[in-house]
Amino acid sequence: MLVFIWGIVKVNYSRFVQGVCIFGDHSFFMKAQIYVLFLTCLASCTTRPGDPINQPVKGNSSFKTKKPGSQNVRQDTISLNGRQLVQASKAEHFYALTSLSGDTIVKPEDYYFTVEYPDIDEDGYNDIRVFGFSNTPNQCDNYLYDVDSKKYRQVADCYLDIKLLKGTAFFYSYNSTGCSDMNWESHLSRIENWKEINIGHMDFRGCADKDDGIKIYKTNAGNDQLIKKLPVRKFDNNASNNKWQFIKTYWAQNCKLFEH
Repeated sequence: MLVFIWGIVKVNYSRFVQGVCIFGDHSFFMKAQIYVLFLTCLASCTTRPGDPINQPVKGNSSFKTKKPGSQNVRQDTISLNGRQLVQASKAEHFYALTSLSGDTIVKPEDYYFTVEYPDIDEDGYNDIRVFGFSNTPNQCDNYLYDVDSKKYRQVADCYLDIKLLKGTAFFYSYNSTGCSDMNWESHLSRIENWKEINIGHMDFRGCADKDDGIKIYKTNAGNDQLIKKLPVRKFDNNASNNKWQFIKTYWAQNCKLFEH
């Protein structure tokens, strides 16, 4: 195309010069200059075959391209309970989880940090636990695998990494409440209709003030009833008598008292 246009320029320019020499018409010469300038600009704007302009940029196929200015989302296929799922990550952090057909399991959120797939209720199937950016490191959303529907159901009102008391249908949790982790609490709970229901509450205060001690409450419909007080005690978190072992042992030995 460029060669063709340049040929037109050469031929017509020669004719214009001849016209000026024969007729002495300088206005004719000015028209020739304008005509040559126009054809030169046209030639410079013409894209030759094979030019890289507007060619698509090839990238890693595991990335989903987002609009300019946003971060890329990486998609990986994982196998969970005999099914393949698509786990999405954004800026190296967990972002979302879907089925291969695109059905949402865990909706996309920028505040997610990481994901784990433990067997929370110990029924032989992997569940889903999603942690978010938080001052409480064990704050998370929990999804249990529903064997009947073969789907994952989020447990409502469940925001901590609950643990099952073996041989029971009860769960317990731990949550720091301040004073450099010298104050903390634990809840005893069960899950009904995909919702966590608290039935017991342990409140520990060890920050060297008048409220120090352990208070045990029975919880019914969100209301706490004090049933026992225990003296404050010191725990060695690097030994067998650490606070996590104390919590687990107390609930295991007394959980039947909280049934209602």
